[in-house]
Order: sequence, then C-alpha cells, then structure tokens
Amino acid sequence: MTIPLHHQFKPDPGLFVLEILLRLQGADLRLDDMRAALRGRAVGIPEMLQAARHAGASAVCLKIGWDALAQQTLPGIAALRGGQFLIVGRIAGDSALVLRPDSPKPSVMSRAEFEQAWDGRLVVIGQEADAPAEQPRALDQWRERISAAAQQLMARLRAVELPSVAAFADSIKARWQRRGQPTPKTPPNIGPGSTTLPIAAPPTTPAVAIASHAKQLRDKVLALRSDQSRRLPAEIAFLPAALEIVETPPSPVGRAVAISIAAVFSVALLWASIGTVDIVAIAPGKVIPGGRTKTIQPFETGVVRAIHVRDGQIVRSGDTLVELDTTMSDADLERLKSELMGARLDVARLKAALSGKPDPVAAFEPPPGASPTAIAMHRRFLISQTAEQKAKLASIDQQLKQKEAERATSIASIDKLKATLAPLEQRVAIREQLYQKELGSKLTYLTELQDLVAQQQEVLVQQSRLTEANAAISMLNENAAKAVAEYERAMFEELAKAEQKVSTLEQDVIKADQRTRLQKLTAPIDGKVQQLAVHTIGGVVTPAQALMVVVPSETALEIEAIIPNRDIGFVEVGQDAAIKIDTFNFTRYGTLQGKVLNISHDAITRNKAPERSSPGMIGSDSAGSEPAGQELVYAARVSLDRTEMEIDNKRVRLTAGMAVTVEIKSGTRRIISYLLSPLVRYHHDALRER
Repeated sequence: MTIPLHHQFKPDPGLFVLEILLRLQGADLRLDDMRAALRGRAVGIPEMLQAARHAGASAVCLKIGWDALAQQTLPGIAALRGGQFLIVGRIAGDSALVLRPDSPKPSVMSRAEFEQAWDGRLVVIGQEADAPAEQPRALDQWRERISAAAQQLMARLRAVELPSVAAFADSIKARWQRRGQPTPKTPPNIGPGSTTLPIAAPPTTPAVAIASHAKQLRDKVLALRSDQSRRLPAEIAFLPAALEIVETPPSPVGRAVAISIAAVFSVALLWASIGTVDIVAIAPGKVIPGGRTKTIQPFETGVVRAIHVRDGQIVRSGDTLVELDTTMSDADLERLKSELMGARLDVARLKAALSGKPDPVAAFEPPPGASPTAIAMHRRFLISQTAEQKAKLASIDQQLKQKEAERATSIASIDKLKATLAPLEQRVAIREQLYQKELGSKLTYLTELQDLVAQQQEVLVQQSRLTEANAAISMLNENAAKAVAEYERAMFEELAKAEQKVSTLEQDVIKADQRTRLQKLTAPIDGKVQQLAVHTIGGVVTPAQALMVVVPSETALEIEAIIPNRDIGFVEVGQDAAIKIDTFNFTRYGTLQGKVLNISHDAITRNKAPERSSPGMIGSDSAGSEPAGQELVYAARVSLDRTEMEIDNKRVRLTAGMAVTVEIKSGTRRIISYLLSPLVRYHHDALRER
C-alpha cells in the first residue's frame, strides 16, 4: 500500500507518524491548519489525540506492557524515550514490525530493543462508531456514478458513424494502383467486406473496449506502412502537403546541431570540473613612501612670523620651515624663570636659618644668577627672622632667672625658720611644765605656744612657695624648648614648600622653553615640501593644522591597502597580489606585482563607502554586525616589484598618493564550484522562516 505524504522530509517525528496513521484510517486530514496552529512546536501525545478527534477518528493513549501490546488492535503509535515516536504495525512472538520516521521502509525490532526504547505509552487511532456504515455507502455511490458515465459514453459512440477499417484499406489499395505501384497485401485479419475490427473477447467495461479498438486500428495501419519501400524525392514532391511532411526524412542538420551542442556542453562541463579560477580579495589603496610622509603641524595657536620654504622645495633635516610669533611664550618663560629664582632664594634663606650657626646670615649662600636686589632682600628677611627668634628666647630666659631667684629666697626663708623652730619648741615645753606645777601663768604659756604654731605655719608657706617656683622654672624651660621647636618646624615646612615649588617651577620652565622652541617648525627628515597650506605673514594657525607635508627622498614606495572585513580571514602575509594603477589603464599598460608585507592586528572604523563588488570576491552578501553608517576595515602594506611603468615608450615613475586597486590572491577554486555556489546558497536559504 502506498501512502502519499505532503512532504518527503519530516522534521517532526510526531507529525510524521500521526499523518501516516490518519491516512491509514481514511480520516479527513487538516494537517496544514495543525502546522500553522503549532507554530513550530513539536507534536506530542496531547496534540495527537486532539488532531485525531478533530479529524473524526477515535484516539486513546494506553499505558501497557509488551504482553498487552500483542493483544491490541494495531497499527498504533509507540512513544519512545527522548520524545521520539514510531508506528507499531504488528507483534509476532518476540519481534515487532515498526516504521521509523527516518526510515522509508518498515523494519523488525526485537522485544529487548523495543522495550529498551519504549516508555510504555501507545496511541491507538480508529474510526468513530458510525464510520463503518458510511464508508460502504460512499463506495456504492461512487460505483453508480462511474457506471452511469460509462453508459452515456457508449451511447454517444454508437451515435457517431466511424469509418470502417475495410473502407480505409480499399482507399489505400486504389491509391497505390493509380501510381503504378504493386498493391500491398491485405492484412490477414481484415477482410474485403469487413466493417469492424475483430475482437478476440468482449471487454469487461466500455472504456477498455474503446482502448482495445483504437490500439488494433493503429497496429493495422502501421502494418500497411511497414511493407512500403522508401519513396524517392521526386515522388515525395507530388504528395499532398501532409503526406509530404510525413514521408520526408528528417534533416541531419538538426541532429548535427543537437550533437554539437551536447558536445560543447560536455566539454564545458569537463573544463569546469578540471579548470580553476583565482580567489582574490579586492582592496583599494594608494602609493605611499616606505618612510611615510611627514605632516608638519603647529603645537598650539599662533601667528605666522616668517615662511622660509615654498611648495616643491628640497629641505634637509633640521631646516626651519615656518616661524611663529613667540611673544607670549617668551613672556611666560621669563615669568617662570623669575619665580624659580625667588623659590631658590627662599630655599637658601631657610637652610641658613636652620644651619644652627651663631650667625645665620653668614651661612646664607644665594644661588648663582640671582640679582643683588633679591639677595639683599632675602638677607634682611633672614636677619629679621633670626632677631625675632632671639628676642622670644631672651624673654623666656629673663622670666626663668626671676623664678630661680624666688626659689632661692624661699629656700633661705625655710632654712631660717627651721633654725629658730627648735629653741622655740623648748621654751614652750618649759612654760608648759611651769604651768602644770603652778609656778607660771597660763597666759605666758599660751603666748609661747602661739609663737611656735605661727613659726611652723610659716615654714609650710615657704615650702609651698618653693614648690611653685620650681614649677614655674620647669614651665619656662619647656616654653623655651617649645619656641625653638616651633621655630625649626616652621622653617622646615617653609623649606619643604620652597623646594617643592622649585621642582614644579623647573618643570614649568622646561615646558615653557619647549613651547618657545616649538614656535619654530623644522623639517624632521630630508625630503620635498608639498601641500603648503600657509602663505600669509601674520596669519593665524590652529593646533594640529596640517601646514605642509614633507615627502621623504630616495625611499622605497609601498602600497597602503584597505582590506574589507569580510576578506580579512583569507588574507595572509606573503600572498601574491596584482596591483592596478588607476591612473594607467591596466588593459593597456598592464599591472604591477607585489606581496603582502604586513596586516594590522585590529580593525579600523571609517565611514562606509559605496561597496565595490566583484565575482571573485570572497565572502557572502549577508549583512554584517558593523555600526550603522560605518565599516570595519584592516590596513595592509603591499610591496611593489618596480616603481616605474612603460607608458607610451617612456618610463614613468610612480609617485606617492597615486590611487591603486590591489587584488590579493588568497586561493583557487574550481569553476564548477563557482558556478554552483549560487544554487547551493539559494538551496540553503530556501524554505526557511525566521
């Protein structure tokens, strides 16, 4: 049984097995609607059940084992592990007849193989209950329509009067007799008085009878013509137009043309299979000197003071080309030099102040180049600083001496009081004994006791004053040390700042001096001045403005080519290249040869130019991922085999700046592959949708 499928290749196994099983059941298919509804999703068991019911069939999914599978009404769809499906047609013993989606023919699987791949689910699809009654009725209606049509056809054939074969044979015989030819033999099956063709057995249907009658008539006519000999050209000329065309032998010219075309095509196919073409990468570029042209540019905005060259002039390295006004740069340089000298004088003054010598002024050593006025001013400043520090230390020393005198007085008073304290204590003891023996008065005793207590308190007061004097002396000593430390700290801080300022100003002076020297533009190499862009004395130039270029003299010429991004993967260093000079027509003057010397390791972004396509260009036409309005290219250097060309019987030397087209040979390709590549690409891109 042949089952027509909508498509030969089935990417979805579920859809494949579902379509086959529905066609086996004679269900009304609407798989196109199902494919559109799925939108590329795979067909699973739920989709199968829904599609079967929608097609008017009954469908059920069973979870069974091998033994139950052998008792089921097959065919059915077995679900495999991994989302695949296959059709189970029959179970015989320990084998199963199955149809895989990727196989055009059924195959036999053993029970072990089947159970290893099967997940136990089986989809069984059958007709609805009313389907068996409707199908025979439809077949009977179809047979009735066919029988009615056959009867109508036979009735029309009987109404038409067809010429008999015998009459046709008699006419042929009479025509031959008129031309003097021997009468051809009458076929044995056609009698002189017969009116119909003999039929061995009556056909079973009217259509078969008509076909048999026509075939026997054709065979008899061919039998009549087979006995005729080939006619002469003179005889053919007197035949009717239709018979003349039939009897005229075919011209050999047409056959020769057909054979020639076939031979040419065969030779072309053989040549395309053997022959090769070069694969080239087209890279536009220009001629450049090996040392590159040097562009002369100003460092900053300036006014032109003098122009020492003209366009086309030969210059040497170091020659002055253009001078710019240096008034502003000179003023900045002088100001920075003055500030630098002041900072150096500050450093010398502070070092003298910190020298520790009794006379710091004598230790002051001014830097060379300082003006006498500046030296005198910094010397006076040093004297003032030193005097201020000495006055502060003298005041502290005076206070220290005063406190030391007070301390000495307190010590003397304490010693005096302690010396008189012992006799006074004895007197109080005597007065106390006399008072207790009632030999002396109490008033006298109390008076002596009061003097003793007062003397003891005075000793304590003097001791407190001594402690206070010692504390004051210690504080004054600390103040003196603190004053010296603060003075030195301030001097050191000023010295550090001054030295940092000197370092900064030295760099600023170097930069200002460099700016002044950059106002004079000089030639970096030996060469020729070209593209001079400034001609006015007093004109203003801007930073990085190209004033002129200096083309190196006596250097080898090279090609700077721009390789498109789509070709860079096939271009390598050392590949041969054909160079076409745009100035000279290559079909007339030829091309130059060269080799790829160097390729940049990173792409260069530039504005996108109109694309130049070529049949031999490598790459595809698909859109790239380049930025909008820009393209990524690679720079390459290509050597030249010669720098002169023969133009109209004279040698013309190439010059820098000439536009060229470089064709880099990156490989070879068979012609048949080149011719079939569009078909392969279209076949690959066809019948796909995003």
